[in-house]
Amino acid sequence: MRSHIVRALVALAAGGTALLTAGITATSAAAQTGSTNAASYPTVATSTRAGYMDSGRWFRFVGTTVKVPDVGTYDHYAKVALRGQNVAGVTLGIQPGGGAGSVGWAVGVAPFGMGGAPLGIAPAVGDTVRISLYYDKTGGGVIATATDLTTKATAAQTISEGKTAIFNKVEIGTVLKNPASSPTGDYRLWQYTDTAVTTTTGIHGTVTGPWTTSMIIDTINGQAGGQVVMSPSFLFNKDANFGVWARAFLAKS
Repeated sequence: MRSHIVRALVALAAGGTALLTAGITATSAAAQTGSTNAASYPTVATSTRAGYMDSGRWFRFVGTTVKVPDVGTYDHYAKVALRGQNVAGVTLGIQPGGGAGSVGWAVGVAPFGMGGAPLGIAPAVGDTVRISLYYDKTGGGVIATATDLTTKATAAQTISEGKTAIFNKVEIGTVLKNPASSPTGDYRLWQYTDTAVTTTTGIHGTVTGPWTTSMIIDTINGQAGGQVVMSPSFLFNKDANFGVWARAFLAKS
């Protein structure tokens, strides 16, 4: 349980270079990344998620590119999400290890488990995969697409959401279950590149744009004052790229 985990070291990476700081909380994390870019964003504390979230507009598209990592110690996946104001949100996720069933979508629940469904694509470890969600208002559906840029394989699924759906938030990042053990140092789980976001009126951006961008941080108790378990790096490449890192900690014996 996270209540039995004590943070020993927390590092917030700036482009892969760690700044080690003991006992960083969600409230102070953004200010201590060593990046004025990261520090300018409000922080949202959660108990399982880390990455970035956009709000303050209605959105129709979110997409990002990841490289499939090998299965490691931690149970996690990368995702993009359109979060609904008047409908259940849609999530498209991809798991480490690749293979059949490693890319999945869901409405209102997690994509891997009860209520989720796989896309018909089986990327291998090391493949570069583009995942995206697009709300087709005319057709009344969200199109979940995964394209393996290494093999050129593509799979898509249209998910019915109706013609009046409003998606007032998008999210790009990582979902992590409680880690059973600590990495010896900060450990990058996923790298996100070429992230793109579009509003329903056709305004294009990266993670940032004419909307509110927030940094999502996973803390020991899901509260702003909690110690950090997982967090993103600052944004780079015109705010289209970032990594999500598991942070070093010690388990209480």
